[in-house]
Amino acid sequence: MGRGISIDDLVDAFMGGTVYADKQLVVTRTSAPIGLRFSGEIDINNREAVATSVSAIAAGDVDVHLDVSSLIFCDISGIRAFVEAAENREKGRLMLHGLPELLQTVMRVTGWADLPNLHVCDCRTDSI
Repeated sequence: MGRGISIDDLVDAFMGGTVYADKQLVVTRTSAPIGLRFSGEIDINNREAVATSVSAIAAGDVDVHLDVSSLIFCDISGIRAFVEAAENREKGRLMLHGLPELLQTVMRVTGWADLPNLHVCDCRTDSI
């Protein structure tokens, strides 16, 4: 799915851009565009931290970009955290960048890809 936690992720964490970090996941802020970058693994153990991180940055009515291209693993609880955050938004969208094709298929089959406040970006045509 990706490359895992890199030295750049750890430098970002050290420099204060970190929203959350544990031994398997680092979540950092992005400013252009406004959002979060996820590196490592999301599972049931850190799902609540993911949901809290997304909810905290997703306040307001602007689109929020979530870069998941550096995840090496994301189970259904992680995807569900993104879906619930999108469902709780009144305005603005959560824009998922770098979601692997297999997880995009899960999103389409479940109908989650059709949520009005969630957009799975086609990284071939959409830029972050």
